[in-house]
Amino acid sequence: MDIRSFFHCQSDKQSIPEWNRVCMHMTDPGRSNYRVMNDAIALVAAGYHVTIVDVVNDCKQPVVEEVGGIQFRHICAPGWFIATRFKFWFLLKACVLMIRCTVQLLHVQADIYHAHVEHSFIPTYLVSRLYRKGLILDTPELTMFGPNILRWPRLRCLAIQCIRWLARSCDGYITGSPLYGPILADLYHLNNVLILRHIPPYRAVTKNTRLHQYLGLEPTIKIVLYQGYIQADRGLELLIHAASHLAPDVVIVLMGNSYGDTMVELTTLIHDKQVTDRVKFVPAKPYAELLDWTSAADLGLILLPPDYSLSIRYCLPNKFFEYLMAGVPMLTAHLDAIVPLIQHYHIGHVLNELTPLRVAQAITMLLSNQEALHAMHHNALRAVTDGLSWEVESQRLVKLYHAISVRHAGTSIQGLQKE
Repeated sequence: MDIRSFFHCQSDKQSIPEWNRVCMHMTDPGRSNYRVMNDAIALVAAGYHVTIVDVVNDCKQPVVEEVGGIQFRHICAPGWFIATRFKFWFLLKACVLMIRCTVQLLHVQADIYHAHVEHSFIPTYLVSRLYRKGLILDTPELTMFGPNILRWPRLRCLAIQCIRWLARSCDGYITGSPLYGPILADLYHLNNVLILRHIPPYRAVTKNTRLHQYLGLEPTIKIVLYQGYIQADRGLELLIHAASHLAPDVVIVLMGNSYGDTMVELTTLIHDKQVTDRVKFVPAKPYAELLDWTSAADLGLILLPPDYSLSIRYCLPNKFFEYLMAGVPMLTAHLDAIVPLIQHYHIGHVLNELTPLRVAQAITMLLSNQEALHAMHHNALRAVTDGLSWEVESQRLVKLYHAISVRHAGTSIQGLQKE
């Protein structure tokens, strides 16, 4: 007897859920996290009901809202986004937020709970175990290898042991770079880590002057774009130092949300270097509009410092695929997961020496060769139809969810049969 038939003949017993309710939890704003939105939209399209419990610093937002068929439940905690210098205060702040997140998650009835990043894992784990539901651990970065974590070795060791023990109850594990998989498998003793590259869903994007209009720039100005989080591990001060070596018709645009004091520090540096006309900030744009803004750029930057952390060195960031989808040629640092793709698809230039002068020279060289930029633009668009597709990647996510749903639904049926 199949599951559907069993449900019909068991109408006098306790009803069994359809196992299509999903609760994602993260300690960052969900609507501006394109990776999470990618997942949520793909699951909604596959027939799942998705709720995202996130943490925001804007307390003016409604506590509950619906966007594109996705329900958001916001936890307002502005203090979470302020850097803490002392371990005790960080731990206290983390514990208070963890309690608040757990309480909020208890109000969300879901069949599969999906924790994004280690910070959100313990509340998600507790609620999923209490309700005996499915559990996914999603670690898009190598959080435990960041400098801020490495300087607290005992706390780091305790956190790893805790996550390793809790992860035994997980039904699935996800990460974002093929080079992260083996490291996470060894660190947390995981099996079958799913590598999910977050490529934007395909749509035709045409070059425009949206960024020029927003910033009041002449259409002849060439825009060099960095998009993503504006935070300490992105090496953005390098771009500000490089700006003084660029021609007057080249502007560097930093587009994204800021964390900690990074925005203030960069703004001060821009004024000190007297490059306010060469470096501009643009806030993060809505997920549905992002590629339209991206396509206005002449060159995309991924000049993350490889020696900052193992997570940076082995990353395969969203921005790589966003530039690709928008047909924007790239200038990238020597990052191990990105270099093979740049070289295979001929979509950019790899810079081995990250100094202000070398960055400026590389930007000038690329922007001066319109023929090469045109070829890279077409190569990028061709790569999107040559296997680098979210339509392909998202099916792997849906298959993982389906497998968990079937497994847990089968367990529920066995429990009813024993009654």
